[in-house]
Amino acid sequence: MARPSGADVAATMNPGALAWALSGGSAVAVGFARFGYALILPAMRSDLHLNYAQSGWLNTVNALGYLLGSLLTIHFVARLGNRRLFMGGMVLTTLSVLASGLTQDFFWLSVYRFAAGFGGAGAFICGGVLAGVLGTRAIVIFFSGGGLGMLLTGAALPWLFEWQGAVAWPVAWIAMGIICLPCAVAAIRAAATIAEPSSARASARWPWRSCLPMLSAYFIFGLGYIAYMTFMVAWVRQHTADATHLAMITSVMWGLLGVATLLAPVLWARLFNGRRDGLPMGAALLVLTAGAGLPLVLPNLAGIWLSAMLVGSSVFMVPSGVTGFVKSNLAQPAWGNAMAVATSLFAIGQTIGPAACGWISDLAGSLSFGLAVSAAVLLVASVLAAWQKPLA
Repeated sequence: MARPSGADVAATMNPGALAWALSGGSAVAVGFARFGYALILPAMRSDLHLNYAQSGWLNTVNALGYLLGSLLTIHFVARLGNRRLFMGGMVLTTLSVLASGLTQDFFWLSVYRFAAGFGGAGAFICGGVLAGVLGTRAIVIFFSGGGLGMLLTGAALPWLFEWQGAVAWPVAWIAMGIICLPCAVAAIRAAATIAEPSSARASARWPWRSCLPMLSAYFIFGLGYIAYMTFMVAWVRQHTADATHLAMITSVMWGLLGVATLLAPVLWARLFNGRRDGLPMGAALLVLTAGAGLPLVLPNLAGIWLSAMLVGSSVFMVPSGVTGFVKSNLAQPAWGNAMAVATSLFAIGQTIGPAACGWISDLAGSLSFGLAVSAAVLLVASVLAAWQKPLA
């Protein structure tokens, strides 16, 4: 009996189901591999006796891998196609997450963090492009998949460390890697059924100068959002008087981030549908600005948890806005190249952001000041994105 082809399988799935399966790529590349590290790092620092430079390096080397992966995607996407790069990125990222729990050697941890970032770039960029083939709603669903990883890590990891102590950090990595496996399989199977939008025989040129407001906003978004995701847990620890409830507070905060991210496709559907300008991206950045600044104005549990809901509902809508803009304004063969260029700029900002926020906080003697600057930066990005006009 003949096996069904990819097209036959696609015909049996509606675009929504296909998009949710594909969103496993976002869950692996971002929810687990990138943001899961923020919850595991305190335990790694304690058990491995890492200093601040080493702790920062493990985050920086992941961002450098993401940047290199983004730059190479620009060069290879037309030749290899989005589907191949997406599948390869999914395999590499999943294996890197698993491997991070199998060593205590700092050099190999650095290698695996770099590999996770490198693979995550291909999965995130090309997954967004493939979602664009399915439609605007599928783009929003794909990027919202990162919330699944955040929800699961937030629900489990703080309690794991509360129960087992800092020595349980390898278990955390291995558990995340095991969960990544079915997500990766589902995403790869979904990608195999989607028509390839890029072609080496078609022109991938696009008017990048006309897209400067959007590109600049995406770079600044990388600078600003990563400061919140990197330092917010540390800020909560500093401002929580009752250490006995720290695990509960962190777990609820991270869980709310994940839940809000998963609900974002419903919340933003009307604004994102059919628009060709930068308003959806600008609106998402404005909500993100409010969420990033709220704990500084309202430094209590209500402020922290409402902040998590605002950030969760908007942070993945920014790349959704970029991808939607590219899809609605450029020809299909240019999608992969345009998204890789935009993501490379984002990756540069993401690489600079944590160090810049830390440096500013050290100068001011206050982490709150560094987070306030990052919120102001996000507000600038919001204005620039809203300034982006549809292309002729």
